[in-house]
Amino acid sequence: MVKHGSRKEVDRGQAERYRRVGASLLESAQALAELATESDSFGNAIAVVAVHACIAHNDALCIAWKGVKSTDGDHGRAADTLVFALSHQAPPERVRQLRAVVDKKDQVSYQGSYYRVTDAVRLLKDAAAFCNWADEIYERRPAAA
Repeated sequence: MVKHGSRKEVDRGQAERYRRVGASLLESAQALAELATESDSFGNAIAVVAVHACIAHNDALCIAWKGVKSTDGDHGRAADTLVFALSHQAPPERVRQLRAVVDKKDQVSYQGSYYRVTDAVRLLKDAAAFCNWADEIYERRPAAA
C-alpha cells in the first residue's frame, strides 16, 4: 500500500486566504533577494520564505479544488496531496518542482548550515515558477459548493 500522507478537510472558501499568504511570502522572498548581495547572510531567510510560499500556494490549490490540505509532518507529502486534489491537472513537472523546493526545507531551516544567496535565488526562481503556475490553476478552480 502506498502512503499518501495525512490530510484534513478544509472549507473551500478558505482557499483564497492561503493564496494571499503564499503571494505575500513570495513577494517578501523576492524583495529580500533583490536587496541581498552574495556576502549577505540572507540565503537561509530567502530560501525558507520561498519554500513556505510554495506550501501556501499548494494548500490554496488543494483546498480550492478538493477541500483538503496536507497535514503530514513531512512537507514532501504536500505534493501527494496536490496530485490527489488536481489529478491529471497536476503536471508531473510541477509536482517534481514542488517536491524539489519543499525538500530543501529542512536543509535551509534546521540543519545549521549556511545557505548561500546564489543558491537561495536559484531556489526562489523554482518557487516562483511553481507559485505562478499555481495562481493560473487557482483561477480555474471549480465553484465552491
